[in-house]
Amino acid sequence: MNLLSRNSIILYSLLGLVSLFLAGFIRNFLQFDTWLEILITSCVIIPMYMFARKIFSKFLQS
Repeated sequence: MNLLSRNSIILYSLLGLVSLFLAGFIRNFLQFDTWLEILITSCVIIPMYMFARKIFSKFLQS
């Protein structure tokens, strides 16, 4: 998948918007130290990006 293609830009824009709200929700829910919140939030958001990219690349091949 080309990183600068139109579909790729749309995918990552939508994922960025979802991750913004998801990270805010997780940080408000947990109320831990900042470094621990960042670690937990990253452990949720990074796999979400990888999973979405695999699904999206299968749709582009079809």
